[in-house]
Amino acid sequence: MHALVRAALALLVVTSALVVAGPAGVAASAPERVVRPMGDAYETAVLQAIERRRVRRDLSGLTASACVDDVAEARSRRMAVRDEMVHYPGLGKVFDHCGGRRVGEIIARGKGFRDPAAVVRAWMDSPSHHEVIVRPSYRQAAVGAWRDDDGMVFVSVILRAP
Repeated sequence: MHALVRAALALLVVTSALVVAGPAGVAASAPERVVRPMGDAYETAVLQAIERRRVRRDLSGLTASACVDDVAEARSRRMAVRDEMVHYPGLGKVFDHCGGRRVGEIIARGKGFRDPAAVVRAWMDSPSHHEVIVRPSYRQAAVGAWRDDDGMVFVSVILRAP
C-alpha cells in the first residue's frame, strides 16, 4: 500500500511541476500593456510646434502625410506597448509605400511630454534631433503619440523628403 501511495504522490508532484512550468519550450506570455493614443489634437500640436521652428529659420513648411502617418502611429504604439524608446528598423517601409528621397525619425519618451510644446523643446535642445527638424529637404511629416496608464508618453515623428 505504501508503494502505491508513494507512486501516486510522485505522479502528483511531476504533474504539478508540469502545470506550473508549462510545456517545454513555450514561454509564458505577459498580457499586453494597456496604452492609449494621445489623439489627433496632440499630434497636430506637435506638428504645428515643429512647423513654427522651421518657419523661424525660413524653411519650407511640412505637410501632413497620411501614408507616413501609418508608420509613425505603429512605431509609437510599439514603443508604448513595450515600454521602451527605440529607433526600430524598418523605415524602409516609408520608401516602399510612400516613395521619397530621404526619411528621418525623431522619438521621445517621457512623463513630461503630455504638453506637445515640451517634447518639441526637448528635441530642439538636442543637436541630433534639432538637425532632423530643420533639415531643408523634408517636406512631409507625420506624428504618432501614445501613452500608458502611468502617464508616460511615447512619440514618433517621421519626416520625409519626397
